[in-house]
Amino acid sequence: MNKEVRDPFLEGNEIIEQAISTFHKDQSNDNLITVLESIRARMYADGHFVIPVVTKAGDEMTYSFRGLNTNDGNIWNVVFTSQKEFEKGQPSQAISHFIDAALKACVEASEARGFIVNPWSDDAFMLSRELIRLILESDDGVEYSVPEDPITKELLADGSFLSRAVEICCRNNTDLNALKLMKILRNSNVWVPCLAVPGESGNDSLTLFPDILQDEDKFYLPVFSTAEEMGEYGKNFAKIERSFMDAVKLAKNNERKLSGIVVNAFTNEYIVDNNMLGMIEGMKGID
Repeated sequence: MNKEVRDPFLEGNEIIEQAISTFHKDQSNDNLITVLESIRARMYADGHFVIPVVTKAGDEMTYSFRGLNTNDGNIWNVVFTSQKEFEKGQPSQAISHFIDAALKACVEASEARGFIVNPWSDDAFMLSRELIRLILESDDGVEYSVPEDPITKELLADGSFLSRAVEICCRNNTDLNALKLMKILRNSNVWVPCLAVPGESGNDSLTLFPDILQDEDKFYLPVFSTAEEMGEYGKNFAKIERSFMDAVKLAKNNERKLSGIVVNAFTNEYIVDNNMLGMIEGMKGID
């Protein structure tokens, strides 16, 4: 007997189905807003839709949405909240893909009127282009997903992209955002606050010791995406720029048993624990 393939990115879409069901019973503005908010919530939780697609002849990696003609002559794209809803219709090729990417593609690269969500259900929902724009514009430009920009030395040069990614992860710390941030850290330079201790009498040398921050019974090596991120705290220390991988070595070789590294501790604090550090060490860096 074949077991159903589990797609964790579809788990949680029940809130969309419930909101649509409630809207069908009472098509008030409040219930409509609840539908849009449920889609938005799943979008920011890295949720997926099941999307029927048509592949380009000779190129199985190029997809286009499968359209559905309605009685008024309009074309709508089709998405499903679950494999169960998808299987109510005729078999077709489909992909599981991020909700935010699907919504953006619909309004930016498609001439369809929007999406029909679960078209074979009694609770089908017409998600028009206008409603999609309301979802995408609801946060007034605030970012909830770490950008997919290709990681290059130029992109990471001044630390601003790392600062942006850390801020987004603090706002919306999904597994996908965390993974993207780890890839960025793997290839970034960071600033490490250090105490400069003079050498023996008559010796002009200085020895630098990285500062350690304590949170209850845990200790962390602080690093910052830019020197400016240290703020007033940084005035008490020498600031050295090192690769994040060098910072990992400093954390592991510290005489204290550290619980990890804390990034931007005084603005958008993000803790990279020892498990995450191990994952970062296993990632491939850019050339």
